[in-house]
Amino acid sequence: MKPIVVIPAYNEQEHIAEVVRSAKQYVPQIIVVDDASKDDTKIKAVNAGALTIDHIVNLGKAGAIKTGCDAAVCLGADIIILMDGDGQHDPSRIPTFLDILKDDTVEIVFGSRTDLREMPFVRRAGTKLLEYSMRYLFQMSICDMQCGYRAFRTRVYPLLRWDSKNYHADAEITARTGKYHLPYKEIPIKTIYHDSYKGMTIIDGLMLLGKIVIWKFTL
Repeated sequence: MKPIVVIPAYNEQEHIAEVVRSAKQYVPQIIVVDDASKDDTKIKAVNAGALTIDHIVNLGKAGAIKTGCDAAVCLGADIIILMDGDGQHDPSRIPTFLDILKDDTVEIVFGSRTDLREMPFVRRAGTKLLEYSMRYLFQMSICDMQCGYRAFRTRVYPLLRWDSKNYHADAEITARTGKYHLPYKEIPIKTIYHDSYKGMTIIDGLMLLGKIVIWKFTL
């Protein structure tokens, strides 16, 4: 297997170097997509050993990971691992993702945050509602459809390639997995919050729920 880690980054100079260095212990090639950062994100990433791709304008996470995945395919990756650039995903879980993908019948592995039960009640209830919507509409039994820590085979990337322009990309990838009946696994991951937790608002959750319903009929 040739795995490549793709990391979207916007103003992540505080964490990106450590993320890259830690990930390189497990995967030799890291792509950091600098999404028009206004700080030293790119310099820090390059010095840590990453290949960087620059966005002239900010395209958001959805656009950044799409750029990174397209580049990984061009570089001959067999496996693409998506991680956030703010240090909240523990790189030591990378070997677990790769071990599961040694089973050729599995196409995608989702990380599932272990701290979901610690969320405030309203957010926890919203997460459950989204979970039930995925189960009902896409026949997917998945606890955390929005976690950005995941790995998939490049052979299914054309089916997963999302149209979302914002933070809904992670959820759309999950929905596409169900739409095309791709075999998947879900593993628990610890989330490391360096800053105060920024979860979805009720409005954000309702908008995403509406998107999930639309995806059922449009994907």
